[in-house]
Formats: sequence, structure tokens, C-alpha cells
Amino acid sequence: MAFFVAVVVAMASACTDINNGNKKVRSIGNTSEVLIVVQNEQQWDNNIGKTIRQYLAKDQYGLNQPEPVFKLSHIQRQSFSELFQKQRNILIVNIDKKAKNPKIEIFKDQWAAPQVVIKITALTSDGFIDTFKNNAELFSNKFNTTERERILSVYRTSAPNKITKKVAEVFGLDMVIPKDYYVAKYDSNFMWIRRETHDFSQGLIIFSEPYVDTAQFSTASIIARTNRYQKQFVPGSAEGSYMSTDDKYVLPRATVISDFFTDYAIEIRGLWTVKGDFMGGPFLSYTFVDPRHHTIVTIMGYVYYPNKNKRDMLRQMEAIIYSTRFSK
Repeated sequence: MAFFVAVVVAMASACTDINNGNKKVRSIGNTSEVLIVVQNEQQWDNNIGKTIRQYLAKDQYGLNQPEPVFKLSHIQRQSFSELFQKQRNILIVNIDKKAKNPKIEIFKDQWAAPQVVIKITALTSDGFIDTFKNNAELFSNKFNTTERERILSVYRTSAPNKITKKVAEVFGLDMVIPKDYYVAKYDSNFMWIRRETHDFSQGLIIFSEPYVDTAQFSTASIIARTNRYQKQFVPGSAEGSYMSTDDKYVLPRATVISDFFTDYAIEIRGLWTVKGDFMGGPFLSYTFVDPRHHTIVTIMGYVYYPNKNKRDMLRQMEAIIYSTRFSK
């Protein structure tokens, strides 16, 4: 296992932007889609395909309805034409009898932009499967990053705007937020930003408190603060109702992440609900320390889209939150 990880790190660190200054065509593909390139149909039907589906097409945690993390499509190598090479996320299966050791190659923007191409070469199917399992989290993170890049490339066309300027003013944070959002409520250490349409709602909730110690990073502490601010500032449509974290159907799940803009952050995924009303949906939040102001900050993104799939809309909120930087 250590060998495989070392190969990945070496290949990933050696990868460079191979644009060479030339403008790449825009990548294609639906949101959250990954194209798997196999050498033959048997690979997709046997344990290679089953392993890929097990990790990349598993259910996204914290959604009301089951949806896979990625939507997978596959194609045989002989049909991997120039058109398919423009796909945003590509995984290439390469079983090579001449291969001495398993090898992982990761290319950024090889045929289009934004794009990530991951090629796994192994001597046998078992070698491929072991390599994939040992590095599945890395592959998922690479594809997630490309998805966020694509979303932000669209959102940046309308930023900065008055919403982003207000966030910078209150929290000292730069974020890419589309202009069709608006500030619904704010205080000295709280802000509620909304996007409302006839069919759905998306929103951001940002709050900060003085940083005291690491106990504030516990799941219980983050949820307690989130619920407190929601009860105070985010009312529901019914009298006396308010937003809160659901702890009955889906327990909030916390994960330490290392690819955020800060050195350390806690991601929490779960469901929100409205106490005293019949509303709810998925959310994700990121909690980190702002060393400039000695505060602990939480940015929460949520979606309300009754009886509809919400994975891609939640991914949009993830992209917005990942755009966060400390203001200069």
C-alpha cells in the first residue's frame, strides 16, 4: 500500500499544466459525470468495473434521496475519439502485461479545460483493483476539484458584486458568489445569503465567534453553534418556526479535510429541517480558524428543492464555499 501511495504522490507532484501557453477548448460533460475508458466490455462487467462503481458511484451522504457521488459512463478504448477526450473527468483503465509495477498518471487539462485525466496501469486486474482501492479517495478529490473549477468559472463572470463586497466587509473573506444571491440578514458576526426561485432555494449562512480551543471543532460544538444562530436569525414561514440541524433521520457526519484554503478545516454533511414546519434539505458546512481575528468561522451551504435531486445543487454550494480566501 505504501508503494502505491508513493507512486501517486510522485506522479501527482510531477504533473504540470501541459497547456504550454496554448488555450484549451472548454471541457464538456454533465455535472458530476466521470467517463471511464476501458479496453474491453469485460473490464466494465467484471471486478474492475464493480470496484470503480463501488467507490465512485456510492451514494452521496446527507441527501434526502439516494444519488451517487458521481454519475459514471463508460466507453471502450477503440471508441475514445477526440470528442470524448474533451470530457471533464476521465479515468483510463490500462492492463498491460509488460508493466512491472502499478503506475498512476494524473494529467491536468490534457485535451480540454478544466479537465483531469487519471490513467491507472497495472499488470493484472487484481493489481488494478488494489491500486484503485488504495487511492480511491485521491481520485474522488481530483474529480471533485475539477467540478468545482468548472462551476466557479461560470460564477466568476458575475463576481465581485455587492454581495461579495458585504462578505468582505463583515468577515474579511473573499468569496465567489453569483449576483443572483442577496443578503437576507446580517449582524456583526452573522450573515444569511439567499438565492430564491419559484422552484428551489439555495443559501449560505456564515457566522464567527472568538476562538478559544480545539474543543470548538468537535461535531457537537459546531452543530450547537449552527443551531443557535439558525434559531436566532433564520425563521421559517410558520409562526415560531426556525431552521435547525436534523438529528433524527440522518446524523451529521464530520470529516477533517486538507484541501481547503486553510491548513485545517472540518466538513460536516447532513440534513437541515425547520422546527415547527415541513421543510428540509441537505447542507454542508466548513469550519476553520481565522488567525487574523482569532475567530472560528463556519460557512454553511444549503439547498431546498422538494422532491427533486439535489446533489448537483449542493455541489454548487460546495464550490462557492471552496472559493473562500482571506481578504488581502
